[in-house]
Amino acid sequence: MLALLSAAATAPAPAGAQAERPLRIGAETNETYGEALYGVDGGFFRRAALNVEPQLFASAGPIATAIAAGAIEVGLTDALVLANAVNRGVPLVAIAGAGLFRTTDPTSALCVSKSSSFRTAKSLEGQTVALGTLVSLTSIAVKMWLTRNGANVADVKFVEMPFSEMPFALQRGTVAAAYLPEPQLSQAGPIRVMAVPYSAIADTFLISLVTTTRSWAVQNPDVVRRVAGAMYETARWANRNRNLTAPILAKYSKLEPDVIRHMKRTLFATALEPGMIQPILDAAVAYKLVDRPTSAADLILRP
Repeated sequence: MLALLSAAATAPAPAGAQAERPLRIGAETNETYGEALYGVDGGFFRRAALNVEPQLFASAGPIATAIAAGAIEVGLTDALVLANAVNRGVPLVAIAGAGLFRTTDPTSALCVSKSSSFRTAKSLEGQTVALGTLVSLTSIAVKMWLTRNGANVADVKFVEMPFSEMPFALQRGTVAAAYLPEPQLSQAGPIRVMAVPYSAIADTFLISLVTTTRSWAVQNPDVVRRVAGAMYETARWANRNRNLTAPILAKYSKLEPDVIRHMKRTLFATALEPGMIQPILDAAVAYKLVDRPTSAADLILRP
């Protein structure tokens, strides 16, 4: 993916292009990376005089590739994708904060079967833990939580598993613990939350970031300002009106409205500061998901 980013980044979109065609913004149907969909359907981009055309992607990596290639102008990525791209010479930059982790309002957790005897990090030594992917912010968080709570991570086996299969694996005893996000977390049946591993990184940090290329941002400062402003207006509205965002999430994600009503919902940021990103970068360097120390300030567009 990074090789594609590097090759594509040499062709910035011309200034003023957003006036000739819709502003293309990449998002996911996953709510944490889907705030722009609320901005479109809630009318916040339109009020900012932006004709936004949402483009749906499976994950943050392909969104970053599409931004660098000029296939879209803006998209929702994350700090790991952004840092690795910038460290390899791909001029991406964050222009606003989006999906927010806060310890008091988690939307994912490390879970065990309700009848399980596993209650401490150390009790998972010699056991199998299921993760959505073995190389991710989630994997870092789980390992950090285990280590900080007295477990030897080398004695824990990690397996990659689709989130939809994790509740069944817990009940069968195939795995001792599994990292469940929403909507699986609220739909998993008889489970018990063992921990919120993201809190081992920081009490609050940005999971997703509104991203573009540095050249496009420099060429289109007014559009960047309006995009960021519309995203923050969307955030304030979405954080207060989950009953109104639920139909929008159902429309794009195809989740049943009843599932959405019962799941924990994502909080969205109304600011972008280095301190909201740096803990992720430091953890990623320690676990070799980012290849060298990286300053969050270098990833953020400043006036």
